[in-house]
Amino acid sequence: MKNFTVKIRIFLWLILAGVTGWLLYMAAAPSGKISYVADFTKSSYFIGKLTPEERLMPIEGEMPLSRVIIGDPVYFSLRTARRFDKAKLTLKYRQSEDAPPIIEAGVLADKIIWRYDLQPIENKIIGRLAYVWDVKNENGLILLQRNDSASTTLYGSIEDFLNKPPQNSEIALYNRDLNMEYLLRDYKKSAENQPTVPAVRGAYQFYTYIKDEDLDFTFDFIDINKNKDSDPIDLNLYYGNQIIDTRHLDDDGIANDSGKESATRRLSLKAANLPEGVYKVELRANDDVITEEITTKQSKLSFAAKIRLAGAGAKNIGLFTDSNEISAQTVNPGSLQKIKIGDNELDINQTYKQFNIETGQGVKEIKLEKDDVILAGDGVFGFSEEALINPAFKKVDGKLDINSVNYILAKYEMPAEENGWKIAQAEFDLSGAYREQGRYNFLISIPGLRADDEIKDWVEVREIKIELEGTTLLKRIKNTFTNQN
Repeated sequence: MKNFTVKIRIFLWLILAGVTGWLLYMAAAPSGKISYVADFTKSSYFIGKLTPEERLMPIEGEMPLSRVIIGDPVYFSLRTARRFDKAKLTLKYRQSEDAPPIIEAGVLADKIIWRYDLQPIENKIIGRLAYVWDVKNENGLILLQRNDSASTTLYGSIEDFLNKPPQNSEIALYNRDLNMEYLLRDYKKSAENQPTVPAVRGAYQFYTYIKDEDLDFTFDFIDINKNKDSDPIDLNLYYGNQIIDTRHLDDDGIANDSGKESATRRLSLKAANLPEGVYKVELRANDDVITEEITTKQSKLSFAAKIRLAGAGAKNIGLFTDSNEISAQTVNPGSLQKIKIGDNELDINQTYKQFNIETGQGVKEIKLEKDDVILAGDGVFGFSEEALINPAFKKVDGKLDINSVNYILAKYEMPAEENGWKIAQAEFDLSGAYREQGRYNFLISIPGLRADDEIKDWVEVREIKIELEGTTLLKRIKNTFTNQN
């Protein structure tokens, strides 16, 4: 009996050692390559569960074979014991007929401004047009050309299209940039400082325009010290997709969450002899940083996609936007209000909840009774109609008016199908991705999918597979000794 007990213990220890060894191998990936799979029949140590639960169909009974997404977006984490260079995500899914047309996946690239590197999973708009428009496929790019109009020039190749493209207004893009000049024919520079921008909180990006003038901005900042993190400030100036100038401020030196406001600090961003065109200014800072004032003579200043009005006590604020869909949110009970957007009204009656409204084409005025509100949209926001400038090409999304374009250029591959399920892949560069506590953070985005509407649309995910690639363990060890020497 005693020998039998000893054998059982040895057997159990061997099992434990085997499991531990397997986990260590899976975590360390000595070959530099490893893959993880989550199929929802059991929990995965490496791939976290989809969250938040309120954007998923409730589970009834036993562990499901899949998870059904009913709200956008959902998140999951990937646990790794080391960094990797590349990731290939494979998604096995199906969707309701009335589900939104676009599914994308992304990895968190920058936590400060919460920027995700988004890659396409499926774009049903491109899929449908591929049946009726002229299609060219070259090196991972797809060019769709309207072929039902005698006035539309059909290009023989994508190379011909890129060498001599049509006017910007005829083109829509998806997952592909197109470097074309954006020039304003009737632009007039201003001789006076523009109206002061109300206080703005956290990170932002805005567009401006330069022609026969110097670029000249002055920013006044305070640090409200509500978190313990360091609060450095970085200003970047872009022309095209290239940074051409930078400015930096270190943290204010208050290393606690006392809530004590810092003194006002100032950064100037000036540049002369710039070519005519659109420039982008990016502020990289966390939510402890308030931009109290932006002073400039530039007549164009439009915040891209999102703006957070600081809780500085401003009243009766007016903005303008060209966004077709707008969302609003506040974390401050004192900022609950009804926001007027053109002829529409958006009732912000709960904190932390995001409220959405579709406003259609064209420029609309937004009127707020008070500040401390986060506004987001698919266009730009400015504090006067004249200040609006949006150099972005039309996007192939659920809001695109197909009749307004003749060409679509995309970096995109159609998903495959297998036994009623779709299978799509997205590849990510992890070299610059954000990683914290051994985890990469991913999302699945389905713009327009809402858990709180009356539409019974959904996307059902059957399997998530992630293949990772990086340096081998041997090479990592060699690099460690090389660096020490």
